[in-house]
Amino acid sequence: MVWTKLGILLIGFANAGLLPYAVGKALAHVNFDIKNQTLSFLSNKSIYGEKYKKGYKWLLFLTALFTYLFFWLLTQYYNLGEHERLMGYIDLSFGSLALLAFMPHNIKPLSLRNLAPNMQRFLHNVLAVVVFLTLPGLIITFQVIILPDFIFLGISGLIIIAITLLSVILAILKNGLNGVTELLFINGISLWIILVTILTFLY
Repeated sequence: MVWTKLGILLIGFANAGLLPYAVGKALAHVNFDIKNQTLSFLSNKSIYGEKYKKGYKWLLFLTALFTYLFFWLLTQYYNLGEHERLMGYIDLSFGSLALLAFMPHNIKPLSLRNLAPNMQRFLHNVLAVVVFLTLPGLIITFQVIILPDFIFLGISGLIIIAITLLSVILAILKNGLNGVTELLFINGISLWIILVTILTFLY
């Protein structure tokens, strides 16, 4: 149990800090229009080059791996392995994030001559939607399961994810999906991870 808590502490803080830090560092070094572009544009080789394409790929893959390990450790600590829906969400979140990492963005015009890039962009967008849906679904499912036994953690976690989702929805309605909206989502998820990591370690 001690090693599980230590693993949650290490993976939790690594996961919460990895994506916001890496994205912030990348944005500081490129001319990125955060109000009109999504963060996936960083994986577009024709705009930002091979370096950022590879960086985006491995950043998302590591995020997928850390997310999987974090939730797997939580299921071990809170003994949640029998909850099939939760385990399914963990697998789906990992799979969609990992696939998204290897499906870079492109802006090729829609035409039969660009069929392969167009299909790639379509799959990229589908996977991005799946990630936006499954991660909150995973978090909410976890929160609801532990709520009867860990009331403070359950309620506080639900409040954070509810505020995050409300902020993202309002931002999308106001300005559409862009880098600002995605950063709201990423920072909200990171804040939730930090809260769960700290409270789990203190229990």
